[in-house]
Amino acid sequence: MSLLHSLKPHSSLRFKLTLSVFIMILPLVGLLLYNNFYAIQVVREQVAESYKKTLNHHMSQIDNDLNGVDAYINTVAGIGSTDLASLSLVESEEDYYMQKVYLFHKLVQDIMLYPLLDGFFVYVEHRQDYMNIHANSLPYDEEESIQKYVTNLIRSDQIPRGTNSKRWTHVKIGEGDYFINIVQVGDAYLGAWVKSDGILTPLRSLQFGEDGVVVLANDQYEPITDVDFIQKKGIVLRYDPQDYYLSGTEEKYLIIRAESTRGAFQLYVLISDSTILDNLPYLQRFIWVITLVTLIFIPIGFYYLIRSFSVPLGRVLLAMKKVSTGDWSKRVELGKTSYEFKLLGHSFNSMMDEIQKLRADVYEEQINKQREELQRLQLQLNPHFFLNSLNIVYNLAKVKNYNLIMEMTLALILYFRYLFRSNTMFVKLADELEHTRNYLKIQMLRFPLKLTWDIDAPEYLAEIPVPPLIVQSFVENSIKHALTMEDTIHLAVKIAYVDDSGSKISIRIEDSGKGFPADVLRELQAGRSVENGYGERTGIWNVQRRLRLLYDENASIRFENDRDTGGAAVTIVMPTDLTSKEGGL
Repeated sequence: MSLLHSLKPHSSLRFKLTLSVFIMILPLVGLLLYNNFYAIQVVREQVAESYKKTLNHHMSQIDNDLNGVDAYINTVAGIGSTDLASLSLVESEEDYYMQKVYLFHKLVQDIMLYPLLDGFFVYVEHRQDYMNIHANSLPYDEEESIQKYVTNLIRSDQIPRGTNSKRWTHVKIGEGDYFINIVQVGDAYLGAWVKSDGILTPLRSLQFGEDGVVVLANDQYEPITDVDFIQKKGIVLRYDPQDYYLSGTEEKYLIIRAESTRGAFQLYVLISDSTILDNLPYLQRFIWVITLVTLIFIPIGFYYLIRSFSVPLGRVLLAMKKVSTGDWSKRVELGKTSYEFKLLGHSFNSMMDEIQKLRADVYEEQINKQREELQRLQLQLNPHFFLNSLNIVYNLAKVKNYNLIMEMTLALILYFRYLFRSNTMFVKLADELEHTRNYLKIQMLRFPLKLTWDIDAPEYLAEIPVPPLIVQSFVENSIKHALTMEDTIHLAVKIAYVDDSGSKISIRIEDSGKGFPADVLRELQAGRSVENGYGERTGIWNVQRRLRLLYDENASIRFENDRDTGGAAVTIVMPTDLTSKEGGL
């Protein structure tokens, strides 16, 4: 793996430069943002503290009024007073009526002392007599609903009994919300009730911004008033140990809470957070402007940095990466940039021109060496067979078989004519197969009745270029190692077209002999050369070397023993065109 590919992104100069700029700028931006948020927090705390004092003051007044009503009810129903107790004790109708009239006038007169109170009611259970006293006139339907609710509540013995301090409980009567307090003496009951609107009346005059509201909630943190507003804004009423909290979905509201000490209810002030922030000093807005301007100019600065530094550097790195993958024609084009990068690009391009020229010279020298080696390898085949051929003619001359001598001499002429011109890189497949036939004819004359053969090749492959002597070498190897004086062998050459990862041909040479020895077959399948008893490499190594020089990895040879006959089999697969390495030889 090259150095350019092994470098990690965080080790690049571009990353370090970007990180340095961020390290310098981000603390300043962070400080500005912190200062802004801190100022917002201070304003919220100040607003919350102000409204908290106001809300606690009004809640204290409400509790004082409710406490006064509690004290009055306790006095009327107390041990030292017979105002309520006598209603359950008198027996005659006249005495009951006189006591009822007395209590009625007393409550009518005293109700004016409690502005928060909306009404008293008295109920004597054994007489099922209900008396209602209002501070203001009520609609008949509302008065009847209150009377029905109270009498059913008392008869069902489900009178709400709060703690000693929170005696005022919330009830829902019809569409209205009320807080009631009931005391009992014998079977006589005295109670007082307050509308929820009456509790909020003193706070209605306060200014809480355009969307600010005061909400009355029960002791379960459920809104009693402004329910639709709470649901629409997505506000959650809850207990919070802090003096305030923010709630809301699309728009945030500052929530301030005060709890009653006399009733099971609490008040919430809801103020739009945007209204609060409108009161921020101009300095805070100026800080926001500075922050936004800084955030806007950071991308502009980075854009300029990239245009003037990162882009030309990236082009140089891209060119170097292309070169590392083998594209030596890549050059750096920087265009309009700084002087330093122009100098760097010019030096790089000059260096690449020199390297490419040197590579061309080296490549040409390698090609010449490979041509020389190929010619030497091909010539290595000639002396070996030349001696065998002279030996055959000599033996025929000894027996004076002139017809065979003439036939043998003609075959040898054709054979050596092909052989002596085979110092070229490639020949036609048809010429190579004809040369192999001549060789086989010579061997049949040498070993009559011991050799049979056939060559199967499609006519459309006759013009395919192949290295010379590539078929004849393996045929000669089979005859040399498989032919014996005792047995007859059959030798077959099969040519086929292979459409596998490109256009290729397959040449298979097989015989019916005993096959490759196990140790030799292992060496050949492993791609290692095999030497004879004299320490010389065999013709197989010669062919392997030539194929490697001509085709690199595009050609292959497979060695095996045939499953049916047990004889040796060699399969050569090579390209049908010259667009691989051999095209440059």
